[in-house]
Amino acid sequence: MKSFRLLCLSLFFLGSNYISGNAQDSLLTVKKDTPLNSIGIKYDITFFDKGVGKPWQLVSTEYTRKLKKASVIGRLNYANRFGMSALQVEADAYPKLGKNAYAYLNVGYSPSDKLFPRFRSGMSLYYSLPAAFEVEAGARYLKFDEPIYIYTASVGKYYKKFWFNASTFLTPQNSNISSSYFFRTRYYLNDQDFIMLLLGTGLSPDNSVDNTLFNTYLKSRKVELTLRKAIQKNYILLLSTSISHQQILSDAYINQYNVSIGFQRGF
Repeated sequence: MKSFRLLCLSLFFLGSNYISGNAQDSLLTVKKDTPLNSIGIKYDITFFDKGVGKPWQLVSTEYTRKLKKASVIGRLNYANRFGMSALQVEADAYPKLGKNAYAYLNVGYSPSDKLFPRFRSGMSLYYSLPAAFEVEAGARYLKFDEPIYIYTASVGKYYKKFWFNASTFLTPQNSNISSSYFFRTRYYLNDQDFIMLLLGTGLSPDNSVDNTLFNTYLKSRKVELTLRKAIQKNYILLLSTSISHQQILSDAYINQYNVSIGFQRGF
């Protein structure tokens, strides 16, 4: 079980946009043949059934470097939406804090706040517990016209070839608190591959496809299916599709369909 959880953690740092890891150890102690570097590219296209116009497009490229006590990621995002385009640069870090703990740190900037937050940052602390449980607590900050502060917590568990995770994002708004809830489960087909199902209500600030919508949509329900497939040593294919039902006005709803394909190479 310990070696399996270490493998799951290594998959997280090879595919951080799709996966969440386990803090039982850290990526720094996974198998010695885990690549020190990886590069990746991901393409998202989003369709709407009415009222939005042309499909949204998002292209992300990233470089990951495994250091002695941390993993760091640099990422460049390009979006084309509403007839406009914009760039965003991001940096992530996953420092090891001890035998059973690690952190997630994020900072990002975009010259335009129309398609991305002008500035974003985030931090989470992860701690592993007995019986293959893991807990997380953290916060996110998105700067559009007005700043948005978001607080998050999650609990996860590994059981045989399954990983289960329940998470929430809480956003104070005047005298109210807006909440989002997500449930994820992954089934590992083998040491390399898995299938993940996500069910959620609300929006996630960690999803580059959706975080522009924090100022727009009132309610959201989402189903997502993801496949991770190693096509040969150090080459990874990531496929994902999702359907969201979005409330944009008190009496108006639209459906959002997203398809994503990603490719990563370790070296």
